[in-house]
Amino acid sequence: MSARPSPTRRARAYGLAIGAAVLLSGCELPDVSMSPMQTPSSASASPTATAAAPSRAVVAATAAPTAQEPVRPPGDLDTGSITHQLAAGDRSLVIDYWTTQDPTTWAAADTKIIQLSAHIEGGDDDIPIDVTRFVATSDDGVTRSVALEDKGSFALAPPFSYSTALTLTPSAATASSLTLYVQFDLLVATTAKGTSSYRQTVLDTLTLPLVQETAS
Repeated sequence: MSARPSPTRRARAYGLAIGAAVLLSGCELPDVSMSPMQTPSSASASPTATAAAPSRAVVAATAAPTAQEPVRPPGDLDTGSITHQLAAGDRSLVIDYWTTQDPTTWAAADTKIIQLSAHIEGGDDDIPIDVTRFVATSDDGVTRSVALEDKGSFALAPPFSYSTALTLTPSAATASSLTLYVQFDLLVATTAKGTSSYRQTVLDTLTLPLVQETAS
């Protein structure tokens, strides 16, 4: 007949079984949701922000060329005055032009004031010369107008001279340059007594570039 374990042994074995169960329940299993090769710091890192590509409108605006102001060419009166010497038979007709304004700033809408004085050089001073007609015409490429027409009999032989002032009215808004045409009709005597004479026409021009106003 086999012997039964004593109550003391059964109690001791029961206590060991309970202790083992407690130890097993206290152990934690690894977190299977995380990859074994991934560290916690890399798992919690914030995503890097990427810069948005510029829109087509911004690129087009950046690439658009900057509008340049038209370049004004030099003009005959840029320094404020100029002298032209023109042939008149065996003599020379010398014309001095000047202005108190700044020609480099003249625009189409401006009124331009130009003064001139003409005299004769060379030849026989005893031979009479008269200005019978003087005409100044302005041409802006759109409109041609007479700035001044003067008729009479004006002595031009030394020591006399012919002087006048020209007022050039505003030009067409699209004009980029103004040309001034000057005409002297002369009556030249063939002798000192002036018993006979002949006519001679002398022509001259001035080129006056205008400042172009760009649209804002």
